[in-house]
Amino acid sequence: MRLGTSLLLCLSIAACQPLYGGAPEKMHTPEKKKRPPEAPDAGEQVKYIDECTAQFQDDPRKWHPVPAMARPLVETGDTAIASSDKTPEPNAKVGLIREAIDRYRLALQKDPYNADATLKLAVAYDKVLRKGCAIAMLKRLSALSNNPKFATEANRAADAVGDNGVWFKGYRKDAMQAVGR
Repeated sequence: MRLGTSLLLCLSIAACQPLYGGAPEKMHTPEKKKRPPEAPDAGEQVKYIDECTAQFQDDPRKWHPVPAMARPLVETGDTAIASSDKTPEPNAKVGLIREAIDRYRLALQKDPYNADATLKLAVAYDKVLRKGCAIAMLKRLSALSNNPKFATEANRAADAVGDNGVWFKGYRKDAMQAVGR
């Protein structure tokens, strides 16, 4: 019995001792620091190319419009633009937009008064950040709307610029002035 009591006494004394040593260190509260000023959210700055080396004016006596040959070229350009919107790879996207620009340009060589090809070429130039060329095409569209023979189609295309807010987003006001709206 004495052995049991002494064992019990030893165990109770050992149980009261701290398990991992002495008393813990006192924790101190960290200093409050000023939050750094937030940078103004300027968004993504897009750098447009304002100059345009393309020549859109030529001697009108040299032109012999062939709208039947221009239509398939515009459709091919439309297909290339639609494919570029779905392609995730940047190099392939640029290649498809370049192909669309070439098709629209060839369509305008076949039918220089095609308002649809003019508008779509301006939108394609916008996709590759060629602001100068896009504005030049929109001015050409405005000039077409002054001609009674082409005014209906050109006005429809100019109205499409106003209706679609995604086009010419970075320079919307300039684009609307270029089409005369």
